[in-house]
Amino acid sequence: MIAEAGMPAISAKAARGTEVMLQLHDAWLSPLGFDVVTPRDPRRRGGHVTLRHPDAKQIAVAMREMVKVVPDYREPSSIRLAMSPLATSFRELWDGFERIRDLVASSRYRSATGSGSRVT
Repeated sequence: MIAEAGMPAISAKAARGTEVMLQLHDAWLSPLGFDVVTPRDPRRRGGHVTLRHPDAKQIAVAMREMVKVVPDYREPSSIRLAMSPLATSFRELWDGFERIRDLVASSRYRSATGSGSRVT
């Protein structure tokens, strides 16, 4: 699959995906108390974004348990998200961020009970 798609196309999709994630953060998550840790300059970042929130640990647990979005959680208050450019569509990226937004806006994440220490 990688040879067929080609690394330039894969890299371009990953870069665009990261840009889309930042745009969705700005529109949907920033008003909910999230901050971007990842550099905004595309030349200084990779294929993931790191977001900070005071309740990141519980949000990360709820993302896995309640809305089937799998983040990496980093102490003390960061959630790291990435897309797999070969397997993830931009629609799935949109849907995932929509799930995060709705989870936090509704405060449903506060009822999550699992451990936030899992790193994927």
